[in-house]
Amino acid sequence: MHKHKLIEIRKIIEERIGSLTEEVEIATNVRLNPLYIADRKDEIEFVRWTVTIIDSILKRENEHKQIQLGATEMRLELSDCIEFENALQNRVQELNLKLKESNNLCESDIIINEIDTLESILGRLADLKYGNRVRAMEIAEANQDFRWAIQLRKQINKMQDLESEISEQIQA
Repeated sequence: MHKHKLIEIRKIIEERIGSLTEEVEIATNVRLNPLYIADRKDEIEFVRWTVTIIDSILKRENEHKQIQLGATEMRLELSDCIEFENALQNRVQELNLKLKESNNLCESDIIINEIDTLESILGRLADLKYGNRVRAMEIAEANQDFRWAIQLRKQINKMQDLESEISEQIQA
């Protein structure tokens, strides 16, 4: 059964929160550098924020699913993913502006860590969306099965075109 990409990324994020929490506990018990511990605690907060964004999108999507009868499941999922990506990209833009205005080294480090964390999540989501097809395309090219590679590239291009279309509709 097909799993919604946002549900998959939320699971990955929750696993990351668990490992970060464990890391903080261990670092606290062995009395590691307090700055290291503070960085991990900050990262936990950053990724928790992304989970709340995902949950709000999925909750609203479930409430309004019946309204969008003409939309395919893939289209709805892509719409949700684009909304999530837009929220993260907007936050990254805000943080970049804040970073330019910051004169405080400690604050700058926190902002840079948050930007890195959000960009990492965006990368994981892109991998979830395209990863299987990209890997299959690379394998097909390595095996000199160019017809299959071209077919996979066309599928990726169709998905990207659909994403662009949905993104334009969201912005309108």
